[in-house]
Amino acid sequence: MTQAQLIELVQEHHPQMGEAEIRIYLNKALIDFCKQTKILSGTSTINTVADKRYYDLANTVLEVTRVDCDNYQINRLIGRPEKTDVS
Repeated sequence: MTQAQLIELVQEHHPQMGEAEIRIYLNKALIDFCKQTKILSGTSTINTVADKRYYDLANTVLEVTRVDCDNYQINRLIGRPEKTDVS
């Protein structure tokens, strides 16, 4: 279905809703669908610094599923780190 068709369908049941309001709700539903199904994936690159554990990620990153460093996959840490780092 196209967005125009979805708008017509919503307006059949909610004639008081305007097109702009419906578009907002449809876009929110699309974002929610993508998050829940994990249908979108991508990669991101970060320059690392020695002795730094935490890095800021872009707002578009929903979940980190894998980390590679110098073309080697880094295993996910199970449990607590040996060294405490609050930086």
